[in-house]
Amino acid sequence: MTLADATIMSVAIPKIIRELDASVTGVSWVMNGYNLVLTVLFLPMGRLADRYGHRRLFLVGLAVFTAASIGCAYSGTLTALVAFRVAQAVGAAAVVPTALTLLLAAFPAGRQGFAAGLFGMASTLAAALGPTLGGLLIERWSWPAIFWFNLPVGIAGIALAAAVLPRVRAPNPLPVDLPGLALSSAGLVCLTVALIQANDWGWTSALTLGLFTGAAVFLALFVWRELTAAHPIFDLHLFRDRTFASASAAIMTVDVAMMGCMFMLVIYMEAAMDYTTLRAALVVTAVPAAAFLLAPVSGRLVDRIGPRPPAVAGALLSAAGLFLLGRMLRTAPTEAVVWRTALVGLGLGFSLPAFTAAGMSAVPAAARGVGSGMLNTARQLGFLLGVALLVAIFAHTLVTAVNSAADQSQAMAEAAALSPQVESTLKEALDEARDINPTVGFTELRRIANPVAEALSGMASGLEAFQLLALKDRIENLFWDEVADAFGWPFTVAALFALVSVVPGLLLPRRLPRHDD
Repeated sequence: MTLADATIMSVAIPKIIRELDASVTGVSWVMNGYNLVLTVLFLPMGRLADRYGHRRLFLVGLAVFTAASIGCAYSGTLTALVAFRVAQAVGAAAVVPTALTLLLAAFPAGRQGFAAGLFGMASTLAAALGPTLGGLLIERWSWPAIFWFNLPVGIAGIALAAAVLPRVRAPNPLPVDLPGLALSSAGLVCLTVALIQANDWGWTSALTLGLFTGAAVFLALFVWRELTAAHPIFDLHLFRDRTFASASAAIMTVDVAMMGCMFMLVIYMEAAMDYTTLRAALVVTAVPAAAFLLAPVSGRLVDRIGPRPPAVAGALLSAAGLFLLGRMLRTAPTEAVVWRTALVGLGLGFSLPAFTAAGMSAVPAAARGVGSGMLNTARQLGFLLGVALLVAIFAHTLVTAVNSAADQSQAMAEAAALSPQVESTLKEALDEARDINPTVGFTELRRIANPVAEALSGMASGLEAFQLLALKDRIENLFWDEVADAFGWPFTVAALFALVSVVPGLLLPRRLPRHDD
């Protein structure tokens, strides 16, 4: 439920804009505020779970999330909705890391890989069902229904957790390092806001660079504090462990590839391949669906042969799928898109359980909560970095592509010997296409590929009209081909991130340690 809420909002945004009379920028914080709080609070919530008990924090987090969902459903203003979404994220930040810790604790040492596979299966299923479930609920009852849905699920979850989860002593009763908590939170706030807003503000703007600088300063102070504090919030010496450090790095790079891929693929299918929203959602579901089916199998393999082979094989499969998506023609049939996205999902199904199980196996029992929080923080940062980086690459390559298409179109117009009035109008339309900001939305992106139709409508007659019609078709096809090529670069970069995760995969141990501490 908490993970699905991170993706379910993507289909609710248009309705919320209309019904709350909000701007696109304002509504973006319904999602950004949630992701920001998750990123900042995963680590401290994990430490609080170690201090006060994983079962207790899980129940409190689930109660907060469920109660905040009611507030979201009743929100009549955008400000109220964002505030309750932030409250939701506080609950979710307590639930996610403790859920992984509680699940691993329920399995013996020899089945930790299988347990991590189950957790990965639930996570990918949530990502798969989020947009589809949201679409069905919104179509039937409007956007508040996605929050009312959380109420029965949350109440049932609280009742079951209270009845089933064992009461155990908190593994780490030492006091929480409040200065360390403040420094880590400040650093992650600066870093997350910079990643979220970099494409709007500009990556080299004073505000963006200031936030990145602030993040570096606060996180450097956090490292100093944790290395010198008597009771650090997170023992940074754990990064000396090759397994934990490798798993953390790999989880972030894999999720850069996954989130960036899913985000760009939906845009590509709707804008360039003319898919409907529902059709695009069903096709992109092949990524989490394939991971969902393979995750338990991967978990068993981790227990039998160790995490290294599944992690490396999965990274290679994902990289191959992403590379092939980047070279897919915009006229490709649906089955060609599905098998490529499924290949990415199969790779994730192999690699993520292996990295998760390996990373958690390196964490002492007294720090399982904060260890899970650190891995989830790495994953969340991967999500944010993936979207921010690939959108920036896409925006840059698309500007180059549009200018190239406009130059070629101008040359074709000059060679066609059109009347001066038609040629002048065509030049103005092409110049307008150069100025379109495609990152604003699908409408602007589609305008690029149709830069001349409205401007030239009814301007010519007779033989010139037929000549102009043929020229218009050639220009539109040229623009679409250039736009499709521009989409190839983000997928290629995502493939490189997936390929980079092979290196930490090779550094994982041959077998998971079989200790029960």
